Amino acid sequence: MLLPGSVFAIDIEEVVWGFNNQQTSGKCIPLSILLRNNTPEAFDEPVQLNRLQYGGSKTGAPLMRKVFVAPFSSQWVQFYPYIIESYQEDWSLNWGPRFVYGQKLTRAANNISSDSRLNAVRSRIILSRSDALVQKQGYFKQFPEELFPPSVTATDSLDEILIGHVPRWDAARKASFMDWLYQGGVVHLLPDDATGENLSFTSSMVELNSPLDSFRIGEGLVIRHTLKMSQMSENVLIAAVNKIHDQEAENILHRKPEARQSKTVTSQYSAQRYGDINSRLMHQLTDLTHPDHNWPLIYLMSFLYLFMIFPGCFLFNKRQKNSRYRNSLLFILFTVVCFSTIFWSIGKRGYGEKTTINSLLIAQPLPGNYFDTTCWINSFVTNGGKYQFISNGEGSIFTTAQDTERINGIIANGIDGFFQADIPAFSSRPFMYRIKVPSTKPECHIVDYELNRDGNLEDLMLEFQPGLPANHSRIQILFREKLYSIVQTKEKNRSLFKLKQGGVIPVTTWRTKLNSDLGYGPRYAYGNQDKDANEVYSKLYESLVIKSLDLTTEEQVVNYRDHQARFKLFYYCDIPDEFKLKTDVQGDQQGRILFVYDFALPEKQIAENNEPTDP
Repeated sequence: MLLPGSVFAIDIEEVVWGFNNQQTSGKCIPLSILLRNNTPEAFDEPVQLNRLQYGGSKTGAPLMRKVFVAPFSSQWVQFYPYIIESYQEDWSLNWGPRFVYGQKLTRAANNISSDSRLNAVRSRIILSRSDALVQKQGYFKQFPEELFPPSVTATDSLDEILIGHVPRWDAARKASFMDWLYQGGVVHLLPDDATGENLSFTSSMVELNSPLDSFRIGEGLVIRHTLKMSQMSENVLIAAVNKIHDQEAENILHRKPEARQSKTVTSQYSAQRYGDINSRLMHQLTDLTHPDHNWPLIYLMSFLYLFMIFPGCFLFNKRQKNSRYRNSLLFILFTVVCFSTIFWSIGKRGYGEKTTINSLLIAQPLPGNYFDTTCWINSFVTNGGKYQFISNGEGSIFTTAQDTERINGIIANGIDGFFQADIPAFSSRPFMYRIKVPSTKPECHIVDYELNRDGNLEDLMLEFQPGLPANHSRIQILFREKLYSIVQTKEKNRSLFKLKQGGVIPVTTWRTKLNSDLGYGPRYAYGNQDKDANEVYSKLYESLVIKSLDLTTEEQVVNYRDHQARFKLFYYCDIPDEFKLKTDVQGDQQGRILFVYDFALPEKQIAENNEPTDP
């Protein structure tokens, strides 16, 4: 009533969740909000995006950014929230003094076509011009080009894009798009919707001007179509992508690849997600700093405290002749203060009083000397206070990835992003973030390889120059549905990798890694036993590999089969300094990083692959 102008200063006109107006579980998605200023004064204030619990109370750390909206005008504002469960996510946008004013955001409706068997797992959109509305055209959603995120770290929920015009992007969005494509995105290029000619791109997107009908940019795939946008359907896109994959496999195998057969394992293996894998990874890091309290002494003091309250207070009161009421209150106050000090003293001693930051990272190369990195952090401190975490890179997106605890702090994502949070003494603060990190990328050369008659990898030799980071713990190659162990040898400024004979396991054997050793029960099973950090990090390797493949169910792991003409190298080692977090937490920073490199097998001459035939 006292500040009506602040209440109605802005209004929410439109909300777009992700790319196809869907909340994608387990990912940070772009949330685009169109704000309207209905007053004659400019709106120039910070706004907050808050996750809500079932009762409407706020949880986690709020996402904050400064917003300017001119009088009687509209402005798009973009946040990057982390979605835990798409069916139960509620959020609110808050502003004003102490952010007391707000409006609840409408949850995205399930408005994707139900006649496609892949819509539930694939995000396909049509990139439309800036003045287009977020609506459905044919089989796919339109997504305005101006809402495309300026960093690749916010594109995890996007799989394929249909483009029928040259987007008018700034340098940041062009780089973000090319980074997304390089990492495995699929682009369908259609003739210009105005002239009917092939699209002509400029500056950093000139690689898309290749005259070929299909070509690769990094791991990504670009396909040209002659159909109109209204003729594009799910079946057309699937057939076009499968045709390219089959042709690439045929060039390597020198024969037609095996027909795709879907395994019927639904009745045998679960198709349900085992909770949120990111939360479970952070839980494992938190559990590394395991309390070793003196529980017998704590239990003894607890019973003594209860005895002092009753019957101790009652017996003390009976012995008083005068001022019984006042003396009893003083007795209770003295007991509470005394035992609070005792519990505080003996309760904190079991942590070793050592500030530690435990980390897990997945890093995938990008064009130039950059890596797209996903990080899980747990910071344990012995001195309470407000701490700030900043990563050395671009497009940082921080999130607490939990919906149970309200955190006294703020998150600012994007350029100069940071996470500031209050951490009480002798406690932990887990969180995760996405970041584009500058780091020298080694050059890789496939020296030689050999496939057997079944198309499986028989031999392989790789050369990295300069060599990969030292102190590795695991190295493996993933080809099709099998993992191969690797032997590394170092020579001066290069590293050589060769297949280790007999070290082959199918990905299927890791299906149990989705629900074992990652639950919330093991913390209590350890009791007072200390966990060995190296052993825990070693066990988490398989979970990181599964996470890098974006597999969330047993059924997906069992059905997994990678490209028949490409392979992945997993290199698990200590974290290099350039990937470590910048923070004012004064303590050791330890952990592991999983480098994921994707390679295409080079085409070899037929005579090298086929045995000589009889005359």
